[in-house]
Amino acid sequence: MLGNILFQLAIYGQNNTVQRRNQQAAFKTVQAAVTVDAADWQEPAWQNKLSAKVTAWGGAVQMQDANGRAQFQEGVVPAADQPIQVIVLMDGTRRVGTVKLFSPVGWETSWFFTRIGLTLFLVLLPSVIVGWFLGRMVLQPLAAMSQAARQIAGGNLDFNLPASRVHEVAEVSTAFHAMGDALRIALERQAELEQERRLFISAIAHDLRTPLFSLRGYLEGLVTGVAATAEKRAHYLTVCQEQATLLEQRIAALFAYARLEYLEQTPRRAPLDFGLLLQQTIARLQPLLDDKQVTVQLTSTEATCSLQADAQLLTRVLENLLDNALRYTPSGEVIQVSWHKEAERLCFTIADSGPGIAPADLPHVFAPLYRGALAENRQTDGAGLGLTIAQRILQAHGGGLAVTNRTMGGAAFAGWLPL
Repeated sequence: MLGNILFQLAIYGQNNTVQRRNQQAAFKTVQAAVTVDAADWQEPAWQNKLSAKVTAWGGAVQMQDANGRAQFQEGVVPAADQPIQVIVLMDGTRRVGTVKLFSPVGWETSWFFTRIGLTLFLVLLPSVIVGWFLGRMVLQPLAAMSQAARQIAGGNLDFNLPASRVHEVAEVSTAFHAMGDALRIALERQAELEQERRLFISAIAHDLRTPLFSLRGYLEGLVTGVAATAEKRAHYLTVCQEQATLLEQRIAALFAYARLEYLEQTPRRAPLDFGLLLQQTIARLQPLLDDKQVTVQLTSTEATCSLQADAQLLTRVLENLLDNALRYTPSGEVIQVSWHKEAERLCFTIADSGPGIAPADLPHVFAPLYRGALAENRQTDGAGLGLTIAQRILQAHGGGLAVTNRTMGGAAFAGWLPL
């Protein structure tokens, strides 16, 4: 449709151009004819020739002598029209006549409106093109973004935005999709955290309820007289003391985990000798080792190793790892502990001689409260936070903790700290 209009306008403009060119040629012929000597104006032959030329031109000619008297006129002179040209004939310094030329009737008006029409078309055509472009490439994508924003506000993250060739609009569209993806990931992560929170609370309730239930049962036995003999009362009191100690340990573990996880406890770094700290920790656990008849084999290629770390937190790491190894090492077996310097960090390993860890459980060993096949092969410590706390402490120091199964049996925990 647009191409057809342009073609017709081109033909119309071409026809008007040809007609105007012919009229201009005839007008010049009339101009040349009226500029002869004024004495010829009265000759009939000359007047006939001029009449033919004026008729061909389509305009009008009006001739006057020096006194303003009409000498010759050809064509229709418009009542309210002004001459397009006035020619004054001179004889030296004396005026001998005046010629007024009038354009053809409607010629200038037609050309005027033609020019207005073409001008309006040339002005409106770019506006139509620009409007179409803005609507297709800018307004539609922006309207889609507005709709997508309302969907996001309503919790619906499934939206699709039309493509745009405008660089800025395309960038906004890309950012919108990235925002939607980030929100989707955040919501999924929030759902996972909520699930973890529920499991965490459930596990805490279970792990605290068990020693409380046992403690309450034995105390009721003492109160009601079930423990009738002194020997039985002593046994009941011993069990109560053990359960109270277990309850205290689990609450302390939960408190330590909460500080590391939610309060983001910052290590209080100070110079310390790692080899000496490790020896002191093993010495404190020696009564438990002797009671189970387990030996710790300590090896190192270094005499001393000084580093900046929180001695209290690092002691807790070593205690948790050694206690874990002692729990799974059979009586009469050996716990192997080694450490050395490697590049710009200190590396240490604590390996037990137990049944090892099921391959399916290895990726989840440091997850808080994780249970699974691990609970069948290796008895958990109830809250299951000891290894999690150890890893978080090392990470807070800029290090880390990993676990593998040994080929000869047992699990090996390898940690590292920056020097």
